[in-house]
Amino acid sequence: MSEYGDCTFCGGQVVERRAPKACWWGDQLVAVINNVPTGVCQQCGERYFKAKVLKRIEAQLKQLDTFPHVSLPAAEFASGE
Repeated sequence: MSEYGDCTFCGGQVVERRAPKACWWGDQLVAVINNVPTGVCQQCGERYFKAKVLKRIEAQLKQLDTFPHVSLPAAEFASGE
């Protein structure tokens, strides 16, 4: 059993990986934090975060203006009908 325990959705094994974390405010993507320690279920892909990791993310988000900024294209879905 890992330090994350088993997946609460499917019972699969959860292992720690470093992964990007998308941070949303409502329906707006406000930041992406890379290399976040994340528990990932090997069976269904569900992600888990330790409380201390989430607190660190919250602290980082309070300093959004210090993050490097990138521009990305945004488009609306075009219906083919």
